[in-house]
Amino acid sequence: RGDKGNNGAPERNASSIGLVKAALEAAQGLDLYGPEGDGSALLWVPPDAIVRLRRALEGLLPRESASKEVDSACLTTVGYPAWAVDRPDLRQRTLEVIRRQLAGSYGYARFRRDGHQTVLEDSSRLHYEPEELACFEAIECQWPLFLAFELLSACMEERWEEANAFQQRLTALALPQGSELLLPELYRVPLEFVEAERRYPGSQPRQPNENLPLFWTQSLWLLGQLLLEGLVLPEQLDPCGRRLPRLLGCNKVRIVLVPGDQSVAAALAAEGIPMATPGDAGVEVQPSARLAEALAGVGAWPALGLSGPGVGGVATLAVSRLYRCGGVPTAFLPPVLEEGIFYLADDPEQLADAVLGELRMLQRHWRDQGDPLLLVPLAATAFARQPAGFMALARQLKSGSLDGVAVAVGSLAEHLPALCWEPIQLPALSRVMPARVSPLRLAEARGHRSLSVAQEQQLELETTSVLDLAAQLWSSTLLREQAELLEQLQLRLGPSGQLQAPDQGLPVALSQLLEAVYHRSLEAGDWEPVRRCAGLLGLVHPHLEDALDDLLARHKQLVVGRNYTHQSRIKEPLDSAGIAARIRRFSGEDGRETILQQELLLALEGLARQRPALLQGTLTFQLGQLLLLLTSELATERQLTPSEAFEALCALPPHGISRRLGVVLADLERARAALDRCEQLHVSGQVLWQAPAPADEKPMGGCWLQHRMRQGALQRVPRDFYPGVWGLLQHCRGLLIGDKLERRNRLDSDLLAEKTPGEHNFAVLVDHLLSKIEAPEYRQLTIEALLSLMAFFEANPKVRFEDQLALDVVIGHGVRLGWLDENQQLPAAAYGSHKAAAWQSFYRYSPTRCRELVVAALRQLTGV
Repeated sequence: RGDKGNNGAPERNASSIGLVKAALEAAQGLDLYGPEGDGSALLWVPPDAIVRLRRALEGLLPRESASKEVDSACLTTVGYPAWAVDRPDLRQRTLEVIRRQLAGSYGYARFRRDGHQTVLEDSSRLHYEPEELACFEAIECQWPLFLAFELLSACMEERWEEANAFQQRLTALALPQGSELLLPELYRVPLEFVEAERRYPGSQPRQPNENLPLFWTQSLWLLGQLLLEGLVLPEQLDPCGRRLPRLLGCNKVRIVLVPGDQSVAAALAAEGIPMATPGDAGVEVQPSARLAEALAGVGAWPALGLSGPGVGGVATLAVSRLYRCGGVPTAFLPPVLEEGIFYLADDPEQLADAVLGELRMLQRHWRDQGDPLLLVPLAATAFARQPAGFMALARQLKSGSLDGVAVAVGSLAEHLPALCWEPIQLPALSRVMPARVSPLRLAEARGHRSLSVAQEQQLELETTSVLDLAAQLWSSTLLREQAELLEQLQLRLGPSGQLQAPDQGLPVALSQLLEAVYHRSLEAGDWEPVRRCAGLLGLVHPHLEDALDDLLARHKQLVVGRNYTHQSRIKEPLDSAGIAARIRRFSGEDGRETILQQELLLALEGLARQRPALLQGTLTFQLGQLLLLLTSELATERQLTPSEAFEALCALPPHGISRRLGVVLADLERARAALDRCEQLHVSGQVLWQAPAPADEKPMGGCWLQHRMRQGALQRVPRDFYPGVWGLLQHCRGLLIGDKLERRNRLDSDLLAEKTPGEHNFAVLVDHLLSKIEAPEYRQLTIEALLSLMAFFEANPKVRFEDQLALDVVIGHGVRLGWLDENQQLPAAAYGSHKAAAWQSFYRYSPTRCRELVVAALRQLTGV
């Protein structure tokens, strides 16, 4: 629904979520033909949908929404008719907040600053500006309706003393009309008493409006009186028993280990660990995608124009039970643990974390008859690489407990009598024939060595032809080199490109080659090419949307990419593909960064469930900034440059990323200090913190932003620009032009020995780095920053920085300094939420002003 200002901005409301949750829970398993039905027409509700609603509801309450900190509508959620809140403590806290903040002598206000039907309301307007709502503070209308809901909840829960008290209050508010007592819609403060009521809330008399009776209120009141007199019984109004306490969760989760091949089965058998076996109790084990296909047709009824839900994702609760597919008992693998869905399941420690997360979810949210089932697949290739890690997990599960969650490991035959069966009948699963895979011509590669920066830069240059890249690929025996060559080939040929095989056979799709390198890298445990190939293949983790939903339900916002903008902020639910697309749009040029941000989102959600205290105090999580913090921590720890640290981060196993994220969130101040140290510059020599101003000029076409867009698109540089860049390398260890985490954007001072100032190859390299900057206005700004550095060192010929100068960092600090100078009335900490506006202002500064701020940024980065 819309926010309290009625300005059209939608938001999630706890009262709506609660009623939907209650309706789905009550409808689950309902036979449309009643008690005499044969089970052929049942209402089926995906169990994981209810879990998402429960998480969302518990994350919102006692709030109603982002704009309404409390709302009397939540009375219908915590009591009659929904009783949707499963936690008694949260239910009681919500009731107390509503009564404390909204209760009055004439009923309850709907929510704070609600101007509806007050004497100050302007009924000709569709909405109010946020600052205008303050005029309704303390004079909100009070509604007897909510006392009627309180009466019904008290009667249904047999709190008779409270029920009688609410009955007396309603009787006192009712107005006599002949022989009837009628309840008005609301009571409002008359105009002459508004100021006094504002000064002393609750002190002034109120008058009923003309809507007498409000049939809603009147009918609820009459129903309450029938309950008080015993003429209607609670169970007659609540045949589902929603008012009764419900026990959620399970005492034990049944686990079946599913070995990937005979070698895995033999290792488990050697230690006496039970597992699934072929034909185990006649139950087939299938991947989760097959369940999604089978469920796609549930509810389809062509005669009524009903198509069914279509193919979608399934989650853990859906696969934690057995199904009959064409009469065949079938169990399904959990998608979050499956091999081939995403590479996280190939890391044994990450798999252990995922198993624990699934166990905790089942322990808390299970609500069906029988025990939940969790199949734990042990992939053959991953097991062969790290058998000790997988066996440690299997032993821990066999012990009967994993981090406090009770489990029972056995075969399907052993667990069968205790498991839950889904009542709906699914169609028989079609047999899937394995696709024929033609042998690839890629050389077997196991090496972990990366290419040098110079080699990577040479690959990027257009002077290297596609034929040369292909020839190098066919002969390469290094996984990382193969991945980087395929990256360059995809940039040239596109995602659907093909290569001619060296034996002149049929062309081979680049995607097929990428998948081959991806799987070989997994087998080798080399996570850097795994992430590079995953980014090039556009892999999307299926649970991104669930992770986002969970964070949103906890009143958290997400910013993808590196910069906080309106477009990069996510404050509403999105599907997994949409989240991944948004990450790609606002991230750097390196596909590994987009994949790492997916990992960070999943890790954040895991920490929210397992260590929620780490997320307290933070409203907005910026994935790009978290990635920078992780990079700077690693740079400090290993004495690396930021780009080297990013390469090291990409090579960490997934559990290493999630562990480091927990460490960073546990001490954000230390992590931010590490980032500051990582960006800090160390200068030698006597410094004059100024630079000659550029030649006076006027912007072409209106303003400096438009001028920079035009100039950047043409990529014009002044005479002697490239020798000037060469000269900058004499004053620092190197330059980073463009994305500071991309090591291919680095110009090392070693080039001074390799190339001369006027060498054409050097100019081509610099021009290539500038061309990689997508936004023409930022490309021009980078050129201006390089010119400013030339002017600075012209004024300071003996000054040297003992660091690499990252232009991204220098310009970014210049933008911040410009904003602080223009907005001295605001605290410096507010810059983060005004960053987009600060950049827009910076683009409109003259080159002279930008040069001043670049020099000021250098000075600030040195700490002088």
